[in-house]
Amino acid sequence: MVKKVSILLIVVMLISIALFGCAKTAVEPSDVGDSGSTNEDTTKTNDTEKSKEQPVELIWIMGNPGQVPADQAMVEEKLNEISVPLLNVKMKTLYYDNERTTLALASGEKWDIVFTCEWFNNFAVQARKGYFADITEKVKTLTPKLYESMPEIVWEGAKIDGKIMAVPVKKDYCYEMYYQFDKKLFVDALGMEIPKKMSFFDVEKYLKAAKQAYKDGIEAAADAQYPLKLKGQFVGLTRNFDIICNDAWLGIPYSAIGTADATKVVLMFEHPDLLERLKALHKWYKAGYINPDAPVAEDIGTYSAVKSNLGFYGADAIWSARDGYVQVISKFEGPFLSTTSIRGAMNAINAKSPHIDLALKYLELVNTNKEYRDILRYGIEGVHWNYTDKGLVLRTERGRQRYSPWAFAQGSYELSTPEAAEGVDVDPNMWKVIFEGYKNAIASEAIGFSFDITPVESQVAACKNVISKYSSGLLTGAVNPEVEVPKLIAELEAAGIRDIQKEAQRQLDEFLANKK
Repeated sequence: MVKKVSILLIVVMLISIALFGCAKTAVEPSDVGDSGSTNEDTTKTNDTEKSKEQPVELIWIMGNPGQVPADQAMVEEKLNEISVPLLNVKMKTLYYDNERTTLALASGEKWDIVFTCEWFNNFAVQARKGYFADITEKVKTLTPKLYESMPEIVWEGAKIDGKIMAVPVKKDYCYEMYYQFDKKLFVDALGMEIPKKMSFFDVEKYLKAAKQAYKDGIEAAADAQYPLKLKGQFVGLTRNFDIICNDAWLGIPYSAIGTADATKVVLMFEHPDLLERLKALHKWYKAGYINPDAPVAEDIGTYSAVKSNLGFYGADAIWSARDGYVQVISKFEGPFLSTTSIRGAMNAINAKSPHIDLALKYLELVNTNKEYRDILRYGIEGVHWNYTDKGLVLRTERGRQRYSPWAFAQGSYELSTPEAAEGVDVDPNMWKVIFEGYKNAIASEAIGFSFDITPVESQVAACKNVISKYSSGLLTGAVNPEVEVPKLIAELEAAGIRDIQKEAQRQLDEFLANKK
């Protein structure tokens, strides 16, 4: 009996020790292993470290090129192969039109970078609403290569109230206007010489010749019944002005630069630099050089014997490739340097983004890494394009059809490889030539100035409505400016144009005084 009791006591003691040991393990995790954490805690720590290693996705709202490129996803995957190792960043691009872009900003939609300029997602307006981050110091200290890639004057144009609020795209930051001529018609069929430069009015003889060739049944002129096809307006008609208020048509004529009127804000409809052009358009319209439905036309097709466009030396290759026929170009205006021209294409960073620094570093990558820039612009080498023997980019059919974003909305044109085009001799060093030419640009004295319409906002809205009644007729030549412009000015004065003009002049004078 004693032996049985002893054995029983020993068993009880062993069970108690075992239970005590388990209890101690459960309540004192510091005794487990060398780290002092439980298996559960270790798992949580590893998950956290792993999440930190995951690439950050930045959202870039870019201008709408008509539709989302069909091969956008595969191009982004290729881009990530560069950006993830360098910055641990992946990019997601959203192709929004102007209305959807402004709505995205107003509604608080998630985004990190957005395309902005004077005519899309209006830079000055959106910056003053507080949507864009102030990168004045960061762009110099955090991304010095990006800052050094452009002249100081360009960064001045990206300022709002003295602060840099966006990264300009290094491209044609001076305005130059070109006529585009169908080479097959004018050079090959009619034997006409296209000079490198001409005036706005010199195009008339080419319009007349094309119209006559159509009447004579010349094959190359079969589509030249209306040699200058317009849709709502003549493109670039007012680029001979530094535009101060686009909605009210106030600006400074470049012809005044260097004179006592170099900083005088005028109503463009009153100035001969625009009036004479409107008269010429009307003359061409009556002669049958412009399509009769120009004021209301929604689609005029790709071809026009003569076109006008904002461009640069070498743009004939881009336009020829895009339109599908060889074009010869002639400059009729510029180069002009102004706040508006510098703000022709920029990208801003969301002031509320949790990744402001990273977004800025990413924009530096876009503007300083040639391999990345070529992929972003053209797509994947061997799929969407290939290099030629001259080192140019030659798009494939798939590239033209399935990946054609707005290249001007992305990054440096100087950095990206120029595009080859059939029938056009493209200079691989075209951007060196372009920027060399900009050294002789006519520069506005108002660079960096942004008109704040707040004090006259209602008048600006009223004048915008008045102008919209007359603009399509005047800007296509469909109506007589000598009859309609006086009516327009009378209505503008009733709507408060002189108040706007006075306020714009006051702000500009103040800006110039503080700049000294």
